[in-house]
Amino acid sequence: MKKLIFLVLLLTTYSCGTKTNNPISDTEKEKIQGEVKEVANAFFEACDQVNFDKAIEPFYDSPDFVYTYNGSILSYKDCVDIFKPSFGTQINQKNTILDEKYAFLDTSTVLYTANFKIISNFKDGHSTLADPAALLLIFKKIDDKWRIIYGAESTVEKILSSESSK
Repeated sequence: MKKLIFLVLLLTTYSCGTKTNNPISDTEKEKIQGEVKEVANAFFEACDQVNFDKAIEPFYDSPDFVYTYNGSILSYKDCVDIFKPSFGTQINQKNTILDEKYAFLDTSTVLYTANFKIISNFKDGHSTLADPAALLLIFKKIDDKWRIIYGAESTVEKILSSESSK
């Protein structure tokens, strides 16, 4: 009897202490990827239109938010303070996504990576080309919306002549 009680306690302890991770089905991945891709595409489209308010919309305004940009570590407020004036100096951008990947940590957390290039046209007449450019965004589903909670962007930028950007 003691052995049976010990066995039941052991099994109960083991079953309470271990957590089974249910893998995400391909159907769930496709659905999640579609939702995240919609937000990522809206972000790139807003950048193309230099619409700062739309571009910052998916960023999660939280003390835990972090965005690294070419060696600088930025908070949400830093992103607003730095990128909003930068957008104000531009006419438009052309972001070309060369490759993108999705990694699913769970059903509410997705790592999105993209290789892309950017041509930026400025109001003063000059243009820049960022090529190569790499981006990592971590999306988290918060209050039924996909939000960017972390970003890391790295670009190699060069100035183009006015004629070559057209």
